Amino acid sequence: MADNSAALRRARRHDSHLKRQQAADALAALEQSGEAVSFPAVARRASVSVSLLYADPELASRIATIRDRQRQAGPPRAWQLPAHSLVTEQSRRACSLALARSARRLSGEVSVLRDRLARQLGADADIARGRAMSPVLDQLEQRAAGLEADNHRLRRRITQLEGDMHELTDTLDAARAMNRELIGELNRDERSPTTPTGQRPTRLRP
Repeated sequence: MADNSAALRRARRHDSHLKRQQAADALAALEQSGEAVSFPAVARRASVSVSLLYADPELASRIATIRDRQRQAGPPRAWQLPAHSLVTEQSRRACSLALARSARRLSGEVSVLRDRLARQLGADADIARGRAMSPVLDQLEQRAAGLEADNHRLRRRITQLEGDMHELTDTLDAARAMNRELIGELNRDERSPTTPTGQRPTRLRP
């Protein structure tokens, strides 16, 4: 049987080079369009695996740099995932629960602010019946504006937490895909006649 392992390696290197070029083009397109840059976003845009992006030091560094620059230019993150960490199912559940608790707490704060505004407006309206209306109404409008600003801030915070939860889910899915690809690569090597020691490799299952 002819040994075609060298040809297979050349084909893999050529395919890897093409995919890296696709990833570089996708990264440039995302940056130019102003879209959010992340490892999962570049992988989806380039139709490549996230593991390929992490495996290329230059690509990984460029993605991380652009992503961090975008985050610094926008609202601050409540927390950030390590750039090269694999997210486990347990950590995902823990983060999801924490985000859900934060969202519920913020929603509760919005409700409390609304109730407080309603009670304050009612009380001030009762007091205003025996006084000149104009100064009291000015005070009410100022209080209402302040509470509305707090309400808007809390809603924006909830939106940020929901976005972080989606990014965490994407990163977990990408980590799982990378694990499957690595195991698949090891299993494909099983097709070789023998290992360097003359023994067949043990098949790994995802």
